[in-house]
Amino acid sequence: MSLGFRPRAIERLGGGATGPTLIAIGGLHGNEPAGVAAIGAVLGRLRERGAAIQGDVIGLIGNVRALAARRRFLARDLNRLWTPARMAALLPPDPWTAPTTDGAEIAELIELAGELERAIAAARGPVFVLDLHTSPVPGPPFGVIGGTPAHRAFAAQLPLPAVLGIEERIEGTLTRHLAGRGCVTMAIEGGQADAPATAAHLEAAVALALVASGCARAAQLPEAAAARQLLTRAQGALPALIEVTQRHEASPERELRMEPGFASLSPVAAGTLLARDRSGELRAPSDGFVIYPLYHPQPQPQPQPQGTDGFFFGRAAS
Repeated sequence: MSLGFRPRAIERLGGGATGPTLIAIGGLHGNEPAGVAAIGAVLGRLRERGAAIQGDVIGLIGNVRALAARRRFLARDLNRLWTPARMAALLPPDPWTAPTTDGAEIAELIELAGELERAIAAARGPVFVLDLHTSPVPGPPFGVIGGTPAHRAFAAQLPLPAVLGIEERIEGTLTRHLAGRGCVTMAIEGGQADAPATAAHLEAAVALALVASGCARAAQLPEAAAARQLLTRAQGALPALIEVTQRHEASPERELRMEPGFASLSPVAAGTLLARDRSGELRAPSDGFVIYPLYHPQPQPQPQPQGTDGFFFGRAAS
């Protein structure tokens, strides 16, 4: 797949019968192309089969400029910019007139927001959003969800651990913004970016989301059964729902240093040493899970890849 300049739309299917809308977004971080490829592969197969879609299915690239540059972002993390104040202040200039990298993510925000608002306005049923990501550290695939019954019901149809409570602790995420617009959202972490299984995890999530949203029937997706088996095996003994109880910052003044060896969703026992910062040792307050452990790659080409998110801690929930 070429990563040069390309249009934001990956695929658009449906547009006939009334029904739900599923919006799948990949490449919100430009160094995570696997989501773009997964959306193109699954929706491309549907197009080739001439599958009948209920409602609309839309695949979009999140950060076109950063994807072309193979960088997480050019100036600012696009998945931290969707704050209520910024969205209320957005003006509709031509986003491609921004001449510098300082304006690159604001231009991306304006254009992507326009695409999303048009899709929401045109929807003839509920709107579901799947935001596909990969991680710099190893770990199984999982979902990040909001706390409403609709979010939990949608997530329950995908055999993935669902992590609840991250969105409330991070300002400016796309899924949190779209949940506020009435969409049912789920961010998918497919696994480590370069791991061979990650692309398959993301394709499986897209396929099952098509069925879970009601946009496609399982009979139209012969790969759906294998997708469910793949994600079920990847989940293993992990709980269906994990609730985040702590967020630890990695701001320069905190000088946070993770202990080595943690993957995302690593199970840990109460009292396990997780990290150190200027306040001293940070230990697991109970049996639980380490989520998004921050390890800096060397050399470090950009600011901290998770901003000030050092790591999260969660425990199994019902």
